[in-house]
Amino acid sequence: MPRATPGTTAAAAAALALLTLAGCSGGGTDRGIAASTTTATSDTRVIAPGRPGETADVIEPGEEIEIVEGGYSEVDIRFVEQMIPHHRQALEMAELAADRAQDERVLLVADRITAAQGPEITVLENWLEQRGLPVPPADATHDHGLPGMITPLQLEQLTNASGAEFDELFLTYMSQHHAGAIEMAAAALSGTDQLALELATDVSVTQGVEIDRMREILDSL
Repeated sequence: MPRATPGTTAAAAAALALLTLAGCSGGGTDRGIAASTTTATSDTRVIAPGRPGETADVIEPGEEIEIVEGGYSEVDIRFVEQMIPHHRQALEMAELAADRAQDERVLLVADRITAAQGPEITVLENWLEQRGLPVPPADATHDHGLPGMITPLQLEQLTNASGAEFDELFLTYMSQHHAGAIEMAAAALSGTDQLALELATDVSVTQGVEIDRMREILDSL
């Protein structure tokens, strides 16, 4: 069972970094909802998982357990709101590969991105809807000032390329895009919602692996 833990200076800095990003929502009002906290006494030895990147706690019989359930913070909301358009642009870029890429490895990378980020967008949208929060519109522009997002001019350049030129541009731009997502995910780890934290951790790990693969391919072109 999760336990409340004091924030660190690094976590506070990460939260500030996320909150200062240009987002899909305006204003500085905290739209989060505090979690409910209850206290219980453990009658058995319990392993309480830590937050992503933290070690688990061991709770011995007779010790009190602070149980935190529900709740989410402005950091969680901003991460979800901003990751939706970020993922949408990645899908738009990946879809171009089908009839423009020359290297089979590029096609495989694009297919993997589509298979992973398409369902993640649905999860992110559902997260907002379940909390009565608006989902960023499908026709939202890509110029959000978010880390890693390519410009309309770069997207046009990618759209007009084909063959080896497309492969090089795709791998370069998508690596940049993924690095931005990892930056956003790192800031989100100061949030409080468990699902948002899990999504941020998954983004960081998965896209880190994909960056390494894309750089390998780019070096061999």
